[in-house]
Amino acid sequence: MPTDGLHLRGDAAQAWWRLSESYHREFDEPLCMTDAYRSLDAQQRLSAAKPGLAARPGTSNHGWGVAIDLCGGAETYGTAEYTWLMANADDTGWTNPTWAQQGGSKPEPWHWEYAAGSDLTPS
Repeated sequence: MPTDGLHLRGDAAQAWWRLSESYHREFDEPLCMTDAYRSLDAQQRLSAAKPGLAARPGTSNHGWGVAIDLCGGAETYGTAEYTWLMANADDTGWTNPTWAQQGGSKPEPWHWEYAAGSDLTPS
């Protein structure tokens, strides 16, 4: 599954490929990713452009290469794609954090984090 030049930490990338392959078998289309690793400079620009939405620079799991933002239906609560991910992504270590889930403190259905073996703090 193409990542279109987006980068992840090695173990997160391997888990992404497993998740993407499983998703592709289910939906006969690739899992769409719009964002992954962000440099500190990129996070600073995003935080300035979207105050209150983007994490404070230096605290985002995107900066560790263990967070992704999805698209193609997966970015919307209640879609078949989102529902499938909620039921299956954990098998590969990916999660839509509680704070990002519907009713969470900062609802972001598109935001997923690789949590397997991680002691990182949430973004």
